[in-house]
Amino acid sequence: MKQQMALGSFIFGLSRNFAYSTLARKSDGGWSDIQILTSKPKSSQTGQKAESLTISGTSMYAVAMDRLDELRALQAQRVPLPLIDGIGRNWGLWRINSIDENQSEVIDDGTAMVIKWVVGLTEFNNA
Repeated sequence: MKQQMALGSFIFGLSRNFAYSTLARKSDGGWSDIQILTSKPKSSQTGQKAESLTISGTSMYAVAMDRLDELRALQAQRVPLPLIDGIGRNWGLWRINSIDENQSEVIDDGTAMVIKWVVGLTEFNNA
């Protein structure tokens, strides 16, 4: 089965009707500026911060509502989850920080025909 990415037991991809369209990855180099009154700021290495990922997409129908419920159930477990991409690279452990959902084109039974969603992840480091 083809997949874009797997977060624990949750699969992102067309095979599950829940593919993402954008993935934004943020890495911090660990540099901070110390303000000096009489000159330019001094650069100081304070240690690298955890990476973050923002995964977003648009999905359709009640399937998307079910998939978001699955993600929220994983989030409620409050444990770090392994992240594996579609070509088999292990990205390590990640925690689910946020799940944002925007429903539109809602029909009379409350089913959203279009759901825009954003999942915020942060690398789990327990050093």
